[in-house]
Amino acid sequence: MAGHAGARCGSTALLLAAALVGCAKRERVDPTAAPIADFNQRVDQYVKLRNHLADSLGKIDETKSQAEIAARSTALANAISAARASAKQGDIFTVEVAAVFATLIKEEFRRRADSIKETRVEQEQEHRTDGLPDFLPKVNQIYPTNYPLVTFPPTLLPLLPKLPESVEYRLMGHHLFLRDIEANLVVDVMPNAVP
Repeated sequence: MAGHAGARCGSTALLLAAALVGCAKRERVDPTAAPIADFNQRVDQYVKLRNHLADSLGKIDETKSQAEIAARSTALANAISAARASAKQGDIFTVEVAAVFATLIKEEFRRRADSIKETRVEQEQEHRTDGLPDFLPKVNQIYPTNYPLVTFPPTLLPLLPKLPESVEYRLMGHHLFLRDIEANLVVDVMPNAVP
């Protein structure tokens, strides 16, 4: 009888220990989850606004002339800028998500081969010698059409949250920014994001 009670106590203790371990595992929360969820929500709010404004301009006709497409792009950029007149840096790239992104970007750059790092430096120097003025992206600013849209690093893109089709990540110097593709508009900027 005492043996059965000891076995029961032993199995009860094991079950209790297993339950405590399970609780401890469940209580571990990803510290990046909340800032990224907040970022995604802020991006979605922006896209909802820009889609409403784009719809008010009518559907885009891809067969129109380049001038008409450019005029629509300008009209959309003006409408977005007016609707977001009080928008400021950090409205989407909050301090919390900027800290997460900065860590991800720094780690990705640290893993890059030296040859890739050198290519990036050479590209930046080439832009400076092309006679292009320095461009520092600002919220609600049109991305200059004389600046090339450098390909976003393919090794970095999967580390950041996926964006809706109308918005993309871009890098300029040490800045990460969100660009509205059709409106060619800077949506938000994260300075000093890139080492």
